[in-house]
Amino acid sequence: MKLAVFRQEEFFEDYEFSCETMLALSGAEPLRATELEAIAGPRPRADWEVGYTPSAGYPELRDAIAALNPPAARENVLVCVGAIEALLILSNLLLEPGDELVCLWPAYQPLYELAAGAGASVRFVALDPADGFRVDLGAVEDAVGPRTKAVLLNVPHNPTGQTAGPDDLRELARRLAPLGVTVIVDEVFREMRSGHPPSAYDGLENLVVVGSMSKSYALPGLRVGWYVGPPELVVRGRQFRKYTSLNPGASDQLWALAALERRAEILARTWELAEGGAALAERWLAERPETFALADTPAGGLLFPRLLTGEPTLDFCSRLVHETGVLLAPGSVCYESEGHLRLGVATPHLAAGLDRLGEWLDAGGAERGAAAERDGAGGDVAEARR
Repeated sequence: MKLAVFRQEEFFEDYEFSCETMLALSGAEPLRATELEAIAGPRPRADWEVGYTPSAGYPELRDAIAALNPPAARENVLVCVGAIEALLILSNLLLEPGDELVCLWPAYQPLYELAAGAGASVRFVALDPADGFRVDLGAVEDAVGPRTKAVLLNVPHNPTGQTAGPDDLRELARRLAPLGVTVIVDEVFREMRSGHPPSAYDGLENLVVVGSMSKSYALPGLRVGWYVGPPELVVRGRQFRKYTSLNPGASDQLWALAALERRAEILARTWELAEGGAALAERWLAERPETFALADTPAGGLLFPRLLTGEPTLDFCSRLVHETGVLLAPGSVCYESEGHLRLGVATPHLAAGLDRLGEWLDAGGAERGAAAERDGAGGDVAEARR
């Protein structure tokens, strides 16, 4: 398997751990270990045995994940090293060279890159900015062709926050079942806001859902994700992962189980951050119509505003972080969507970061970049500072 460079993570490698104010994370502000232990209690540490675990994950954790996805049972769950390993495994199990994957666009790079690495081609269904990036499942179905073996839908969608209801997703799977097409629903952002819909999983043989502890549960460092699907696909995934991670980390699984047992407390924190942050950021952006435009964003932890100055977004974000310490992510890097910015809102640092960004804009930060672009210096700014 040969994979292209993961552009978003290379950008974050340069800035994420050195910036002063991180405003580009898609999930909730990560919990500290002391916060997690205060919520979960000391039991995970007491139970920590640094050894191998069952390849499919601890049975108790599989049961807890199944409970999030009724009518799933333990045999429907494969615990993975993050959702990204789940996507890696599924891409290799469901796709062969010459097959085709249908995927929404813009897209988080691994959603399609892993399929390409497995030898499949990718057909994109573009979300139209003029239509508010609405997810059109009819267009998805129309894109399915004779070589299509899987449809991968990230809902709520990263980065636009648009979504589709579980009943509609199940109906799509039913309609595609006679064609031998598996529908994969990446639900890692499903629980980011209160009033979220139930999982799309309902036991259909050609419907698989992917989840994670990284976003709604604010525990990206645990590296625990999963997929829920037919038992046969779980067995094959368990066999495949013996060549990748062998099993998920023992301590990671114990902490994940403890967090799921206290999920109400963790999700309440996430909802407060995500909903309050989204409202604050939407007001802030609306007050700067000369610089930003924003479509309605009903779910998730991101906003995807359009930058109206004409400056390349990589240059804008690079200048911003170097001059203020505030990190936004460029749509050109994260999603090959020039002109948009990735703004994470589920953080207690949002207000301070927006204040600093506002001061920078008021001092002519955007105008300097636009002038440089007009003078032909645009495009060199970010590279010169790396």
